[in-house]
Amino acid sequence: MVTSVGQPVNRVEGRAKVTGQARYTADTGSAVTYAALVQAQIPHGRVTAESVRAAAARAHAAPGVLYVLTPLNCPPLQELPKDLTWDLPMERRPPLSDLTVQHVGQHMALVVADSPENAVHAASLMHFDHLPSRARRCAADVLADPGAPEDADGRIRHGSYRPDHFVKLADEKLQDFRGPTEEPAGTKVDQTYRTNVNTHYPIELSATVAQWDGDHLTVHDSTRWITGERQVLAAYLGIPEDRVRIVSPLVGGAFGAKNFLWMHVVLCAVAARSVSRPVKLVLTRAQMYTSTGHRPRTEQRIALIADPAGLIASTEHHTVTETSTVAHFCEPAGLSTRFLYRSPRLAVSHTVARIHEPTPCFMRGPGESPGLFALEVAMDELAYSLGRDPVALRLDNTTDRDQTTGRPWSGAHLADCYGEGARRFGWNRRPAQPRSLQRNGSRVGMGMATAAYPGRRMAASCRVETGLDGRVRFSAATHEIGTGVRTVMTQLAADTTGLPLSRITFESGDSSFPDAPYSGASQTTASVGSAVFEAAQEWKRRADALPPVVAGDAALRSAALSFTTSSGGPPDSGPVSQSFGAHFCEVEVDEQLGRASVIRWVAVMDCGRVLNPKLATNQVMGGILFGVGMALMEQVPVDPDTARPLGEYYVPTHADLPVFDISFVDSPDYGLDPIGVRGIGEIGVCGAAAAVANAIFHATGKRLRQLPITLEALLQPWGTGMGGPT
Repeated sequence: MVTSVGQPVNRVEGRAKVTGQARYTADTGSAVTYAALVQAQIPHGRVTAESVRAAAARAHAAPGVLYVLTPLNCPPLQELPKDLTWDLPMERRPPLSDLTVQHVGQHMALVVADSPENAVHAASLMHFDHLPSRARRCAADVLADPGAPEDADGRIRHGSYRPDHFVKLADEKLQDFRGPTEEPAGTKVDQTYRTNVNTHYPIELSATVAQWDGDHLTVHDSTRWITGERQVLAAYLGIPEDRVRIVSPLVGGAFGAKNFLWMHVVLCAVAARSVSRPVKLVLTRAQMYTSTGHRPRTEQRIALIADPAGLIASTEHHTVTETSTVAHFCEPAGLSTRFLYRSPRLAVSHTVARIHEPTPCFMRGPGESPGLFALEVAMDELAYSLGRDPVALRLDNTTDRDQTTGRPWSGAHLADCYGEGARRFGWNRRPAQPRSLQRNGSRVGMGMATAAYPGRRMAASCRVETGLDGRVRFSAATHEIGTGVRTVMTQLAADTTGLPLSRITFESGDSSFPDAPYSGASQTTASVGSAVFEAAQEWKRRADALPPVVAGDAALRSAALSFTTSSGGPPDSGPVSQSFGAHFCEVEVDEQLGRASVIRWVAVMDCGRVLNPKLATNQVMGGILFGVGMALMEQVPVDPDTARPLGEYYVPTHADLPVFDISFVDSPDYGLDPIGVRGIGEIGVCGAAAAVANAIFHATGKRLRQLPITLEALLQPWGTGMGGPT
């Protein structure tokens, strides 16, 4: 039998995408009306009811306007159940439920018209009288003066807090302490590292089309959380979940922005019910800065102490980060620190300040991306303080088990990643002394860092339908966000059933399909793949057992081979699944221009079994570019007086591509799932920014501890100020 798993199979939807036949949310709908948002222009305060009425009247009088939705006429929306808001970034306060303003870009009204142009024009006429209040715009403001106590109903909260764990993962503790109270003696690195606000910037803008048929709602949305969006939207609207259908066949990039239901989706559904017609809303790029989440700032203090042999004796990682006043989110920067390196003494903490900015959320590698930047730069600093090679120091401090539980790793190949990566990169030719290498008038540096990301799996289901023509259709309410999910699911189903790829289809993107988790946390292949694998096994068992009279009758065969199966979550005990990797990069720094260029990159990843090496390589490559952007370019510039985003956001392009060498250990991990895989979507970004920062230090001698590393920082004279050597 010819197998496809492990082969570089092309994307099953690839031809449709490159020929323009693929359909996205904004391509949906013909007889629709069009909506435009009106957003707040101050960070904190309230608008007057009189100005809202006057603004709505101006908009109503504009050409083509059908409806204007404001806080004064919005039907009552329900508060979400506590289990959806206390540890997830869903807003406690329903949209348009009062006249207060909690951040720039908060939705204040929605205009529906007969054309997009008329909707945007009418929205531009809606100006409000604002009564500003003092805005706390960063964690330092809140920690210095927490502000008013929380509202009696708890919808709007101020001050700071220390959450216990990351979202619903109770074992991923955000406050942790182990070992002796007193610090041991030894060589110590104690520094503060800062990361800036990053935004997701997917190719596809967030878009929604809402339509009511009686008391049933159909929403086409650019989301990667179909079943959860159905649950949350039904809760806000106060209707049963079985009256809501969410459709999202293809998503054009997400990075976290489309992991949750955002307020514009709720308003679009309300407006569609009010006008009794389908309503389409497509956010602008500027609106996505304030409306679909972001990675919040972090300030991380890391203290590492090592004994004379280079063994870590104490680790501390204390993070201060930010969320909005209307929702919870904690960037869990210290999670990897709890287990990555052996440390007899460990202290990890997270403090979250509620500020007057939009709600942050998951962004590719939440926690690990900023956290490993800080930890891996600190490890580089410790290596230099000890006079040790950075790879050797890490090898001496790796562990074969999860220190938080004492359970062994289900696959522990980090040392292999270091060794193979160093060999492929030529690490042994790297001089230890910074500022030792030059090329064509630029400084050359080489740096490395560790990558780590959890192996995750959730329950999922899969439907199998066998057609009269013998084709077999698998389906699940998962998502194709550009990662190749449909392709690897087709490969899995084909090889397990023994059928050729041409007889298998896999469909996703519809809440009418069997439930699946959101496409995030690098868990889709492990979760949905397990369900597809078990469904395909059951199909083969049933097909092999069919009596001749059934096997020869197309209708009977179709009925016998159509069913739904479910797959559970990860084992409750046994080894812990964790992916690892090693990044090695080379940079050139032009100190006259303040320009850093990433020239060459070697990455070796241990992510379990590789189902499709082409897709896996692309995923890691994309993650590394994400990390390069985080290191050198990405931050949201904001007007310091108005708190409004300035609209410039730089991301890497093809011109910024280094020469890549991506490889995998490719050792199946059956401790997590029956197909031996762990997620690949996020591990590429984890540690990548640190590798760049460490390479820049090696090139220039400047230890830069704040991201992004700017032109101004690179132009600092060597040996002075922030850019001085360690």
